[in-house]
Amino acid sequence: MIVVDNIVFGRCVTAQEVAQRLGISVLTARKRLKRMERRGLLERKMVGRVAVYCVGEGAEVAHSPPAPVPSLGPKAETQRRMEEVVRLVERGGCVTTSLLQRSFGINHVQAFYVLRLLQAEGAVVEVVLGNTALWCRDRKTATELMTRLRETVHRLALENKMRYAAPRRILQAALGDRDAYKLLSRFVSLRPNMRSFPPATLALVSDILKSLYGEPLLRTPRKAVYVVSQPREFEIAVRDGGKKTVAVEIPSDLAAALRGADANEIVLQAIEQLLARFRT
Repeated sequence: MIVVDNIVFGRCVTAQEVAQRLGISVLTARKRLKRMERRGLLERKMVGRVAVYCVGEGAEVAHSPPAPVPSLGPKAETQRRMEEVVRLVERGGCVTTSLLQRSFGINHVQAFYVLRLLQAEGAVVEVVLGNTALWCRDRKTATELMTRLRETVHRLALENKMRYAAPRRILQAALGDRDAYKLLSRFVSLRPNMRSFPPATLALVSDILKSLYGEPLLRTPRKAVYVVSQPREFEIAVRDGGKKTVAVEIPSDLAAALRGADANEIVLQAIEQLLARFRT
């Protein structure tokens, strides 16, 4: 466990949580965590844009002498909520942040914080579709869900004889299709006889259409139109917070030029940013 100023945290913690619990600034909390990282007591992981500091297996980290773990309080509540979220994800396979908010009566920040902690521990993975984040129990479940969503949307387009498909038309067709309605309503706002759809709902379906048919034929601020064709092979971005090793091949003349060169930090950063585009 991580103990800072007699406050006991879990095995992973963010600077924001330390700041809130200790009543200090986020900058001060981050400095303390970085000192502990330099001493080899913590390992930093990037979960999206959030830095999460975790302690290794079997290690005990204390910035000052530990105090007894309180039976009640924010930490106990967070741990209980994390366990509830894991059970919900196990039952449903994939869930949305808004579903957690409704299920546990919490706000978006609380739900997002719990999910990021679980992602850092490897308990969930994240798939982003449009403006909607789906949280799944593993990569296989995430891929299976995306395949099912694509098959359902493509079926709606074919059965309704759509030559051109727009998110709004797909959703209107889904309202009259029991299986499609049941699937899509798990992740977006969808009600019988619905006439207008929230932007997040339209964005999710637009992302699915793009994965099926490629770039839209027409895109305006409020509408995207796709040509219905043979579905393409697809790749989805699954984020689980893990580190990956990327093997890169570069031209032989560039390799020779770089070998033994005194490349400065700016050049190395430029190369890293370029190679980051090809990471999977």
